[in-house]
Amino acid sequence: MTNTEQIRTKKISFILALSVIIFAAIATYFTLCHDINIMRITTPVILGLAMSIILCGVLQKFFYNWLTKNPIHFSFGEQSSPIIESESTTEPVCIAETPPTEQLADSSEQEYAPTLQPNQEPVVPDCSNESHLEKYDSILEELKEKELKRQVKVMDAIREYVTIKTAPYLSKEAIATLISNIEYMACDQPELYKPIRSNIDNPLRSPGLRHLAWNVGERLRVPLAKRAVFIKASFPYELENASHEYLRLNLRDQVASQIPIDVPEKGDYRFHLETDNDES
Repeated sequence: MTNTEQIRTKKISFILALSVIIFAAIATYFTLCHDINIMRITTPVILGLAMSIILCGVLQKFFYNWLTKNPIHFSFGEQSSPIIESESTTEPVCIAETPPTEQLADSSEQEYAPTLQPNQEPVVPDCSNESHLEKYDSILEELKEKELKRQVKVMDAIREYVTIKTAPYLSKEAIATLISNIEYMACDQPELYKPIRSNIDNPLRSPGLRHLAWNVGERLRVPLAKRAVFIKASFPYELENASHEYLRLNLRDQVASQIPIDVPEKGDYRFHLETDNDES
């Protein structure tokens, strides 16, 4: 028995049980309160209904079996259309049928064949695309080599810029450490940063350090968050009270400082050293 049949059987059983309980309650009520015995009235009715249901089921099964063995067409007044047999029968056409390969080839040649004028040579397809694809590896290597040369030029410009701008505030050893930290930032190795402290008599202050980090990071295309980590780790004493979030949001501000903001020209990496020196 399937789950559907079980559920249906449970529902029917529940309805029958509920009907018996309701009938018993009604019979008890009439017997106790009104001294009426409804069993005498309802018993013949119940027996008649039960016999009718059983007889109906038996007759239905009998007629079903008989009609299955002896089918009868009930037209109910509808006229059946006569079947006319034609001498020539048309076979159905399969639209999805794939035509033979030879026919496809012939039709495609006829459809796409160019019409040549007298004394006109046929057009030969250009196969230069294949030669360009064969040069893919060499083109990729050339692009990598150009980018590498550009990075070398950028680092040389940064070394020159940092040396010139921080010479009044840092010792020679501190400038070398700062340049090493910049190289670590370019290689994304913040764990190798070393702390630096500017000169006591002429120290670097927070605005100049923030601008220095922005100027260098802009040439290296480093995110602002990494620039903030770099400058904080390089100058922990000067930036003791500045958080990474504060530095990230204030790297490029308009505050007067020892090292001004140097925005590179579009597509260029060089610094404006002469203008920066005049401003500072």
